Amino acid sequence: MSVLTYKCPNCGGYLVFEPETQHYTCPYCLSDFAQTELDTATSESEDIQDTEENTQEQEGQVLIYTCPSCGAEIATDTTTAATFCYYCHNPIVLSGRLSGEQMPSLIIPFQISKEEAKKRFLSWIGSKAYVPPDFYSPAQIEKLSGIYFPYWTLDCTLQADMHATARNVRIWHSHDIEYTETKTYAIHRLGEISLTELSRNALTKSQSKMLEGILPFDLKKTCSFHLGYLAGFQAEVKDIEKESLLPELQEEINGYAKSLLSDTLASHQHITTDSFQTYNAQHIWKYLLLPVWILTYQHRSKTYYFAMNGQTGEICGRLPLYKRKLFFTCAGIFVVVTALITLIGGLL
Repeated sequence: MSVLTYKCPNCGGYLVFEPETQHYTCPYCLSDFAQTELDTATSESEDIQDTEENTQEQEGQVLIYTCPSCGAEIATDTTTAATFCYYCHNPIVLSGRLSGEQMPSLIIPFQISKEEAKKRFLSWIGSKAYVPPDFYSPAQIEKLSGIYFPYWTLDCTLQADMHATARNVRIWHSHDIEYTETKTYAIHRLGEISLTELSRNALTKSQSKMLEGILPFDLKKTCSFHLGYLAGFQAEVKDIEKESLLPELQEEINGYAKSLLSDTLASHQHITTDSFQTYNAQHIWKYLLLPVWILTYQHRSKTYYFAMNGQTGEICGRLPLYKRKLFFTCAGIFVVVTALITLIGGLL
């Protein structure tokens, strides 16, 4: 297993990717490098520390690797591609996990920094009245993690063919007589339809509803994948292949295609679809990593989460209920209402 750490050309400290500037920064000497500068520096020196490790697979699909900075043994599962050393906290990229079919073609780098994500989290949680204080305590907020999740996207071009029957009814009155005119039409629609950027999560262990809740990403702003974008973040690789996603996506594609053809029948009434089919479908798949800020919280044996789109800032969350605060609020309302009823009754 190849293990990478990106080293600062000036002081030898580790580098991290900074979302606000889209540069690499060194937290020790505060040096700042654009991608082109880092590529030039690393091509002339050994500022990428790359080591080959003999990983050991253990029970539960846990892999052991050695941190190239401090030599500590670190355990990861089989889909982890970037993480931190638990001892020296250096960011580490497991480049061996990102090779062959596991190498993404595209990535959207983080656009929102951790500090900005914290601010948005506190603003969002401030509107929630009955959340346990522990969920947004300083220690808990510090656990906010930037993770690249794997996705599949599909662009599809296909032919769609629909036969339908429409009944247009016109009613009018003349004097005391009501007239009804019914016209029946046999309709045929045939067209070529292109659908782009249909996205699906490609990681089994992730919370699908959570990741769907922060969609969409602006996929027009993807760039070619580079391992350096992972420095300072966690990353996962896919364990769901595109073939298993195709039946669900095909159903969605057929729905879009049928809807588009049906939209051309707006001038007709009482439409019945007699037949619909698609054929000659051409699929273009792309495997990419997308940025997400994640915060999880354990409360009474249940896991709650906060997720933020690391590009757009879209938020999704499943929050615990602070029942004690809710109880006292309800009790207070009950006391006030009871007092008012008693007062009004006494006046009457």
